[in-house]
Amino acid sequence: MEIKLNSWDINEAIQDYLKKKHDLNIDIEETSDYPCFQYTQRNIVYKRHKNGKVKKNKDGFWLIDEKQTKYIKKYAEISDDCYISFYLD
Repeated sequence: MEIKLNSWDINEAIQDYLKKKHDLNIDIEETSDYPCFQYTQRNIVYKRHKNGKVKKNKDGFWLIDEKQTKYIKKYAEISDDCYISFYLD
């Protein structure tokens, strides 16, 4: 079963959380900015030979250079046309 929450449902859930946990009565829709999610994305760098070709392991998969691979913070606004969906069995 798929559950979809649109931006209005998400804003209402944030307001309920703030009221229950922090005893704050704030209207999210009246604030100037949209709420946003912060997430990290892995920027993968592959090991390379001196001639520039990507190194492969014995199975033919590219080798990841863990020392140069970085995690980048990214943000996604919850604007009026956004929704979150998840599935339950």
